[in-house]
Amino acid sequence: MMSTRFVAAFGVACFTIGALVQAGVAQGKKPVFSPDIFKKEPMAAGTELLDGALQLAENGSWERIAVGRAWYLGGDKARGQRIFDEVTSSKKVERSDWMRVARVYVEANEWERAQQAFDKALPAGTRDDTGLVEYGGYALLHHDPAKAEELFNRAFLKNKDEFWHWVNAGGAYLGVAPQ
Repeated sequence: MMSTRFVAAFGVACFTIGALVQAGVAQGKKPVFSPDIFKKEPMAAGTELLDGALQLAENGSWERIAVGRAWYLGGDKARGQRIFDEVTSSKKVERSDWMRVARVYVEANEWERAQQAFDKALPAGTRDDTGLVEYGGYALLHHDPAKAEELFNRAFLKNKDEFWHWVNAGGAYLGVAPQ
């Protein structure tokens, strides 16, 4: 016969394994799709879809910023900003995260906020010449030619033969946003 200790230990082990499996399943929970989502009024459909997207994003910063962008530009700036703040306050925040947030602020016509985010993405010693041209293009479009020229100069001095530098800087002088 099995000893009482063995049965108790076996029971505790099964319980522990079950709890761990359940926790893993709960963390991997995916949103449930139904075509009925599209029949809801726009705000309810958008909310359900963006909540699902945020679940699917898990810890992906670019994905989370994309959800924040939809909220921010879609009219719920507070919800979008919370997502941006969560991403940018992380110890794992990357310069590319700041670039993506800066672009959202440009789209929202919030140039001061965009500049602050660009400055975090592209500090003084940055070697990201493509980012410098993009920031410079937006600076020019927002009537700051001195900043634009400083950024363009830094980028072109690093890589004067980059086709996209020429296109994006030239386009900005004609009123076209960088791409």
